[in-house]
Amino acid sequence: MIEEHHGFDRVVILSDESANWQIAGLRQLDRLVLGIDEFAKAMGTANKIEIVVFWKPEIPLSERWLPKHQRITRVRLTEASNSVQPEARILATRLFIARNALSKFFPTTSPVKIERPIVDLTGAWPRLFDQFDRTCRSATRADEEHWRFLAQPSEKHLLRHSGKSQDGMVSKFLNRPISRAITRLLLKLPITPNTWTILIFALAPVAFVFLVLGGYTGFLAGTAIFQLINILDGCDGEIARAKYLDSERGRRLDAFCDFVANLIFVLCLGVGLFRQPLVSANIRFVYLLESLITFFLMGRGLGRYVRPLLAGGTTRVVSRRQEDFHIAERFFGRALPAFIFQITQRDVIYFVFLLLAIAGHASWILHIVFAFSVITLLFRLIRRSLRLAAEIPW
Repeated sequence: MIEEHHGFDRVVILSDESANWQIAGLRQLDRLVLGIDEFAKAMGTANKIEIVVFWKPEIPLSERWLPKHQRITRVRLTEASNSVQPEARILATRLFIARNALSKFFPTTSPVKIERPIVDLTGAWPRLFDQFDRTCRSATRADEEHWRFLAQPSEKHLLRHSGKSQDGMVSKFLNRPISRAITRLLLKLPITPNTWTILIFALAPVAFVFLVLGGYTGFLAGTAIFQLINILDGCDGEIARAKYLDSERGRRLDAFCDFVANLIFVLCLGVGLFRQPLVSANIRFVYLLESLITFFLMGRGLGRYVRPLLAGGTTRVVSRRQEDFHIAERFFGRALPAFIFQITQRDVIYFVFLLLAIAGHASWILHIVFAFSVITLLFRLIRRSLRLAAEIPW
């Protein structure tokens, strides 16, 4: 139960004009209720949290509303202020909460609660708001990034923790800072994460054309566009997490687009290398053969992305790469697999590809992808053999 963790299962939200502040495409009242709903799901509460939206008396009735978001399932909303019971916890729409951050807010602030039934609505609202305001200000630290008590609309801290745990080194220090700046602009537009995923995927054919043309300029332009795609690809997840639009279907669509783009990248790179006039026919044939073998080795996993995307379920599909990591961890310990896992992250790989293209060594991009595909295949064959051997009754 939620009260066992933080002493409440009833909440009163003090709502004033800030309830309508649009921050990252969501009104503040919507964001706060969604945050409470998300917190309730994380705590595994059996009963719905009772939320009373207590509007500031000066707000006209025509401007009052209740959140109606499809993801709100663990709370029960009402505007009936006379139903507020003592011990209900106070929050306010001027409280900005980052995703999954209520669990960090509650332990750091003293709870402000309803001490007695509300009789005088006009006098109770400013008194409770003042208590909550003072409590938040006394608990706010200069380095606090998970929540803020806002005097005006601000998105400054919204995307600070929008990265993912599997981000590689390049994402953390290069891609994410750029994608966050772009996402701040995108959040002002009515664009959905899936729409952005498809728009970014539409950039890939431009890179394919440059790769097929070949030459130093073609390989450099193609890999540079793929690096740009890799940066922009982070925006769909950031939009989804900021607007509470993240879904398993969206993750599957993103993974499918990434996989198809990587698959065609290898083929186009091989064709581009094959078309180089200054390379001997034997070497050009090796390039084409490498790309075709890599294409078919990678293509074997296409069904793993297509089937979940077409399925209607919401169960998260476990990454095969993550499975491989856990198995390697059992045999080699954590340090070596973790290091290999980091340096073979998609963001790191494509940044290295760009550096190789700048250095004029586009053929090494193909060699690296080919070697990685063969090693991955051998590893999975060994894993399958060990699994079958364990099932044989000797």
